[in-house]
Amino acid sequence: MESIESILTKGFTVIPSIKRLGDLTAALKGDCSAILLTGADIANLKPLAEKVHAAGKEVLVNMELLGGFGRDQAGIKLLKNYYGVDGVMSTDSSRLGMARHAGLYTIQRFLISDSRALDTSTRILKGSAAHAAEILPAVIGVMIIEKLRQVTAMPLLAGGFIRTSSDLEQVQVAGFNGATISRRDLY
Repeated sequence: MESIESILTKGFTVIPSIKRLGDLTAALKGDCSAILLTGADIANLKPLAEKVHAAGKEVLVNMELLGGFGRDQAGIKLLKNYYGVDGVMSTDSSRLGMARHAGLYTIQRFLISDSRALDTSTRILKGSAAHAAEILPAVIGVMIIEKLRQVTAMPLLAGGFIRTSSDLEQVQVAGFNGATISRRDLY
């Protein structure tokens, strides 16, 4: 199984974001190398992670969306050692630091809603210890990627409101390393 780090540095990659567990089957059959389980909770995460690994793919979770999960050091260790998670996404730098220390691949999420959020995000991104970053929404990411590349060389993902293959192509042409996609017809 290829690591998330190598997946994001070898070229553009699409990471299915599975909100509805019924969409997992399509993602497992697809060409993706990693799957983001946004609809998971502590009751179903282990069997879902096992299915994803059995298909030869890496497992990502969003720490803010993972239902029933304790977001402390013990919970983060459980993600890796019991649930078999390979990487996590979060807006919280301290949780990402704990996750990185536990050996998980980390992706820091940035919601860019206005110029102040952009300034704050670039300041945080400059000093971020995360392995990669996700910029939301993708349409804003396309407009600001040059500014982001001035402060970091880490892999950048775009996510949110990617609705068409044309939107996805714009993300790729802009220079992102990949995109998180919840639309089944795009992965």
